[in-house]
Amino acid sequence: MIICFLLLLTAASRPPAQDEPADIDSLTHADSLVIMPEMRKAISDPWFGQDKLLHFSAGFAIPGITYHFYINKLNGEEQRGKVYAVSLTALLAFGKEFYDKKKKGHFSWKDLAWSGLGLAVGYLVLIR
Repeated sequence: MIICFLLLLTAASRPPAQDEPADIDSLTHADSLVIMPEMRKAISDPWFGQDKLLHFSAGFAIPGITYHFYINKLNGEEQRGKVYAVSLTALLAFGKEFYDKKKKGHFSWKDLAWSGLGLAVGYLVLIR
């Protein structure tokens, strides 16, 4: 089921066609965020893009890796391992978005949502 979802997500992320408009005036507000109106720069942040698949995948994998490393290699307590796995994944997701805000000038709530969805699915599938 997860593989089907990931394939659907990958198929939904397509590069823009050559005849699609590229300037800010022709984009809808839902599709772009104007950072500096004087520079007329737009950032496209669709809900289904390749970067969203990466956020979901990282959110899915990191809690499982963290939990199993803590339990199997460090011989830790199960409940504490769950807390560490979820906390580390959330910290990394927020850290990535704050890094993007500083370097690229854009904090993506959509990226954060996909990371959170991956975290929830990873927790349910790999840990619980």
